[in-house]
Amino acid sequence: MSIKLAEYERELAEVTAKVESIAAQIKMLSQEQFELSNVKNGWEAIIARERRQIDGARQLDGKLPFAEADMPEASEGAVAVQVADSMQLGDEEEEGENKTQFVRDLIAKRAALGTTPDDLKKAAKAVGMKHPQSWPYGPLQRLKKRGDVIKRKGKFYPKEGTVEKSNLALVG
Repeated sequence: MSIKLAEYERELAEVTAKVESIAAQIKMLSQEQFELSNVKNGWEAIIARERRQIDGARQLDGKLPFAEADMPEASEGAVAVQVADSMQLGDEEEEGENKTQFVRDLIAKRAALGTTPDDLKKAAKAVGMKHPQSWPYGPLQRLKKRGDVIKRKGKFYPKEGTVEKSNLALVG
């Protein structure tokens, strides 16, 4: 009888170890997905900003501000610098919209779990976003007032039907 019990305990230990291993893999993949989503959102914001600048220049003189053939080839290092420079937005309003969009997107991604202000601060720190200490309460209140998010038990959730349109604001 004790041989069966020992065998059951060994099986339980194996299954427990496998569950823990899979949980660790899921956690790692979830973090990677979150980071890649933030990078993707950053690129979408950069592209939208560049499109707005090009469209503004077209309206001013009726043509593109540069010929596509005149565009210099950028090395990988230069692209990284350009991306970093593009993320430092000069216009305060545009920067605010970017941070509000960041909040909206993160809340949508964490719809099942809910998002706390601390979650938003940690995510912003992870992607290198600079913000005042009082952030993200302003964007949260704007989104709540507009009806894009709801607050339950200290966590913010996307309002039903807003998850699908969360990236529309990034498109020029």
